[in-house]
Amino acid sequence: MSEEREVMHLPQMGGSQTIGITEAKEIADNQEELSEAELEARVTRVLERGIIIDRCTVTLPDGVYGEWVNHDPAEVARMEVMGFELDNKYATDRASNADGTGISKIGDVVFMTCPQRVKDMIEKVRAKRYADANPVVGKQREEKGFEAKIDSALPVIDEGTVSAVNAEEIDDVLTSKK
Repeated sequence: MSEEREVMHLPQMGGSQTIGITEAKEIADNQEELSEAELEARVTRVLERGIIIDRCTVTLPDGVYGEWVNHDPAEVARMEVMGFELDNKYATDRASNADGTGISKIGDVVFMTCPQRVKDMIEKVRAKRYADANPVVGKQREEKGFEAKIDSALPVIDEGTVSAVNAEEIDDVLTSKK
């Protein structure tokens, strides 16, 4: 691609992206290596929300799934029954409301993790329940009931007629009424 003007390529900052606090710290560590123009570009991108530092973004290793859950005893218990556990390992630096228990908490939500296979099973069950409730293949229950009531195909009734009229005929009709 030809460039008509000088373009700065900042590989660590390419495109609009959402990053976590850890990634933001890594990018911030090389402040001294940046030229004035690169530093200005970085500050501009952050201020214009080209880079969004999101406290809720948690980087997890392969095989681990996590989500923020309402910190309600009933909701936490429901998630634990499905295989989740309160996180005290991956999102501890994201917590803004420490309560002394070591769990990752922001406001009224806590971070819970589970093995990826548990999340895959949850999604599989949800998809099956959705498919059962919303069948796509075949006829819906209402259509089957309607067809059973009428026993045969509905007759087609065509009551419309088409005729061509030219401008002279329209004038004749309009003048004859007067």
